[in-house]
Amino acid sequence: MQLIPLILRAFQAIFAIIVLGLSIDLARGQETRIESVPAATGYAAFCGGFGVLVALIGITSLFVSSLEGIITWALDGLSALTMLAAGIAYAVILRNASCNDYWTTWDNPILSGGCADFGEGRVCNSDEGESKSRCTSAKADSAFMFISCVTCLGIVGWSFVKGGRGGWPKM
Repeated sequence: MQLIPLILRAFQAIFAIIVLGLSIDLARGQETRIESVPAATGYAAFCGGFGVLVALIGITSLFVSSLEGIITWALDGLSALTMLAAGIAYAVILRNASCNDYWTTWDNPILSGGCADFGEGRVCNSDEGESKSRCTSAKADSAFMFISCVTCLGIVGWSFVKGGRGGWPKM
């Protein structure tokens, strides 16, 4: 068994679990009677779950040689792409949000906890403290999506370097 692939897979699993946990926490804080969970939050939770699955398959591939090669490459590449897409989606949605400025977060779809329009005004579910907490969680979630993407790409890169030029590399 190789030590470096095992360490990379462990980090992949840890980062994916963090993404999954933060995304679920953000989704649970959404007041669904007012507004449904934002699609970006649901997609981020999916990416976290998929990343955990890919990490578990990758760890299994270290012990089961039939899973090595193109299977793990494809899964790691797909996991990297999904994490990158989710990270970009969060970055775009959070682009103007400052966690210290309530007025930049109060009606953000991910940070507000749900908003509704009543007549001439808009009412949102979160107060200043809750909004700051959700903002910090969402920005951390976005960062871990990018870190997970880089980890997946590192695993693919390591398998290329380790495999050499003859045939499919074995991780």
